[in-house]
Amino acid sequence: MSYRALALGGDALTVGVVTAAFAVLPLLVAIQIGRAVDRGRGVAALRLGLGLSAAAVLLAALSPSVLVLSAASALLGLGQMLHTVACQSLIPMWSPEETLDSRFAHLTLGVSTGQLLGFPIAGAVATAAGVDAAGHAVTTPALLVLAALSAVAIPLAYTFAARSNEHVSRAEHAERRQTATQILGTRGMKPAIYSSLAVLTGMDLVMAYLPVLGQEIGLSIGTVTALLTARTVTSVASRALMPWLLRHVARRWLLVSATGVSALAILALPMTSNVPVLTLAMLVAGFFWGIGQPLTMTWVTQVADANNRSAALSVRLAGNRLGQVLVPLAAGSLAAALGVGSIFVGCGLVLLSSATTTYNATRPDVRPGAAETSSA
Repeated sequence: MSYRALALGGDALTVGVVTAAFAVLPLLVAIQIGRAVDRGRGVAALRLGLGLSAAAVLLAALSPSVLVLSAASALLGLGQMLHTVACQSLIPMWSPEETLDSRFAHLTLGVSTGQLLGFPIAGAVATAAGVDAAGHAVTTPALLVLAALSAVAIPLAYTFAARSNEHVSRAEHAERRQTATQILGTRGMKPAIYSSLAVLTGMDLVMAYLPVLGQEIGLSIGTVTALLTARTVTSVASRALMPWLLRHVARRWLLVSATGVSALAILALPMTSNVPVLTLAMLVAGFFWGIGQPLTMTWVTQVADANNRSAALSVRLAGNRLGQVLVPLAAGSLAAALGVGSIFVGCGLVLLSSATTTYNATRPDVRPGAAETSSA
């Protein structure tokens, strides 16, 4: 979608606007989605999210203008929010607490595997399609292929049923629900959400602006695709290794390293055009980002009230989306003024600040539940 924005006459700021559009609708409805899932509508939200996602990618493939592309990005964001809240909420609903780390790791492993397949497929199709007369990548074939692959997932959501068909009325749920302010006031919630925001925003900025950086320093679409795939490969590896890591490394240090070590890798990106060095940076960032997302899901689930877990996960995702609205817009403005490299410097600094807050929040004397020295 970044390449399509550029082909439609956009620049770095336009890419920021399209990326921010992805977060606008989800930000407005995240809590409502969480409330619905808490009332037993998780499977319905999952199915609707898949359908909207496939439709959004198809709209992006056919978009004749940046405005339509932005609308497609917003629709994709809504579909992804529905699907993500449902997936993340059904796991704690259907799982014993001691299995949360591994099952969240399996969920995010599935996400990373999809990216691992999706990036090379999209890159290969885009490379085969070539460039237009103005030298911009031809993106319609790649987006059509991805829309078709997304559509294949829709019937899979009808092959399983919820373990419980219990639905809770709005009135009954209202008696025990917490407001977003109350959820955020739960000890440990804010640093958990900030850690998740920092990682997800970093991932989005890399996906959105690595093509811009690559075009600036002369990297081909194939090279940029390979770099993005390298990040995904090590995310898959770290999520597959999560049970082993939790047995040998304290959860606290895994959480801190997820943002602290990845920050150093991201700060290195604008400092070189050497492909092996860029590849190493992406491999390191991917490994530690792969650790961060499932562990923050468990962190939020464990500190949240049992009747409001889906709402708490929605608040976490809303925080992620808020970052996805504000940070890309700021990044696009920063890139227009200081160059695209400044985006990666800013991203690295955000990750470092998150590592600091996570370190402080998980001290044994601050919040014992988050400072475990072994797996849950």
